[in-house]
Amino acid sequence: MSSATRLGDLDTGHDACAPTALVSASPNVYINGRAAGRVGDSYAPHGCINHPTHSGVIASGSSSVYINGKAAGRIGDPVSCGGTVAEGSSNVFIGG
Repeated sequence: MSSATRLGDLDTGHDACAPTALVSASPNVYINGRAAGRVGDSYAPHGCINHPTHSGVIASGSSSVYINGKAAGRIGDPVSCGGTVAEGSSNVFIGG
């Protein structure tokens, strides 16, 4: 099982792009007082020498835990622009 990601948690970044924070999440499910991250939720726009400004979303998540009908995001799940989810709760873990 992996830690649940939340609003404000970082991804790994990719290529030469720095890590960015999750900026959209569930409107009504909270983990440790922060909105829960789900598939399709966005990271802050970012760019670097290798890429123009763009945004990424949590690309896939749990196959068994859903939040508002969307798969829950966890540390290690892919981000659409090339990184992975890097931060999450220290005490809420999601399987699947």
